[in-house]
Amino acid sequence: MTHVHINVPYPMLLQRIDFVIQHRFCPEIYFSGDDLDTFHVEEARHLAQLLNKSGLPSTLHGPFMDLSPGGVDRKIKEVTMDRLSKTMEVATLFRPKAIVFHPGYEKWKFDGEVRLWFESSLQTWRPLVKEASKRGLTIAIENVFEETPESLLMLLKEMDSPHFRFCFDTGHHHVFSKAPLSLWIESLKKYLLEIHLHDNHGEMDEHLPMGEGSFNFNELFNLFTHLGLKPIYTLEPHEEAHLWRGLEAIKKYIE
Repeated sequence: MTHVHINVPYPMLLQRIDFVIQHRFCPEIYFSGDDLDTFHVEEARHLAQLLNKSGLPSTLHGPFMDLSPGGVDRKIKEVTMDRLSKTMEVATLFRPKAIVFHPGYEKWKFDGEVRLWFESSLQTWRPLVKEASKRGLTIAIENVFEETPESLLMLLKEMDSPHFRFCFDTGHHHVFSKAPLSLWIESLKKYLLEIHLHDNHGEMDEHLPMGEGSFNFNELFNLFTHLGLKPIYTLEPHEEAHLWRGLEAIKKYIE
């Protein structure tokens, strides 16, 4: 059976856990910075127990707003490290199949100096991956503003850890990438753990259901078949109507 994960903010999951269990949804639980500051351990532990008892595996998505894992400002890096480390602690309660983080490389922000981002990134990810290994967890870094796969491939190769993998986001690729889809998948196939499935028209990150924008999902799943790839499939709907249409759309590819 192929599980399809659904991205859901932690506060919403608390409110609608009965709905999630009723429909057999496997959540990708998104924790914002505020969620990390306000959540209660016993409440989270109870939620994790409900999911486990129901046989629903989870993934986690860490905070990303304002964070910079490869940044150069020491204070910003300290806050970033605190947020990512706290996410790892929360993840221990849920035992997720993946913890998704944004790696933070933006060509314009770093003036094209990818080595600057790379060296700073290693200072962030090395201790976190060591901690992930101890806890039996796996981090997956997600493409966002990257125009080509080279920066992420460089980082994944250098880290060289089964606890440090890749999450491919179709919507981000469609808006920001200047490299073809086949290059991304073939370059990073060794590291691919998860895929975020949502659509747009190539101009804005609209988070539409699959097939309602112009991303080529037929090419994507043909590549998966050809390369023998079976990542974790995760939908990222931003409204409930998109959830149902997204679940219907993915049936074409996984059933």
